Amino acid sequence: MQKSKRLSLTLILAALLGGLNYAPVFGQEPSTASAPDPLLDALNSEFRAEYQQALAATLAQPGPMILEEGDKLILVRNGERTTVNVKPVEYHELKAVAHIPLALFVMLSFPQEAPFSADRQQRLQHYRELMAGAHESLPHRHFTPVQLKRQEKIFGASFELLDQALAKGQVSAPTLKNFTRQMAPLLLANVADATALEMQELYKTAAAWKQQLTPAEWNALHMVMIGPHMPRDQGCSIQFFERLFREPEEGKRIIYAEALWNEKDALNLLATHVVDESAGAAFFGDPMRMHRDLLADAAKAYLDSHPLEK
Repeated sequence: MQKSKRLSLTLILAALLGGLNYAPVFGQEPSTASAPDPLLDALNSEFRAEYQQALAATLAQPGPMILEEGDKLILVRNGERTTVNVKPVEYHELKAVAHIPLALFVMLSFPQEAPFSADRQQRLQHYRELMAGAHESLPHRHFTPVQLKRQEKIFGASFELLDQALAKGQVSAPTLKNFTRQMAPLLLANVADATALEMQELYKTAAAWKQQLTPAEWNALHMVMIGPHMPRDQGCSIQFFERLFREPEEGKRIIYAEALWNEKDALNLLATHVVDESAGAAFFGDPMRMHRDLLADAAKAYLDSHPLEK
């Protein structure tokens, strides 16, 4: 009896520490045998292997696709790649100036402290030196006269806030709020100009590529964008391709490869979309059904019929 208790404790500890990986067959005691479970191990593992094979087969015969990586659009067709830069230097200059008030907000807000620590004072002073160097370069950049006047306003207000913060060793909440509200319309004006520059390149590039592709290739074309989490919703180029392909949302012909920073992973995601859409259409008559958790509808129905106590 004592030996049986010790054995049970050993099994419990091993399971808690991740030392065991088994699922008992219905009606049987847990077995210490290493033979794979015919359902949970062998058959399920074969499904996963075949699914990976389906992805590989999809990538082995890819149709034409467009990849967006950073500033570039890449058309992949018949093994050849055509690359176009859709974010010119003017785009980046406008965004870089718009980042200055945002940087100051972050530097002055997190963490909140008064007076500023010596380290923060040093970082603020260093940033001011960087601003001064960038400010001197403004007349030599690609800004129109109207844009240049706007950049001067952004720099002027930013210098004023930063110098005040350095002199006092702190910044008040009302002062910072007044600054951010003053900057908002100027930042949005820069954003509008930068967006127009990118859109003009997207329109031009898409028109040229559509001339190169056959109607069948164009209708089969997928667009894969590699990017971080936050710009995903209603991203500039995502909106463009949704309208170009007449797609209501990202997920079918337009695929966002979130934080997949190499092309291999992004293309594997594309293959996953293609395979899952085929399965969704075959089983449920809905190509997008597998984009949701297969348990989603059942989970909603269960929660609706079993209200949680408040």
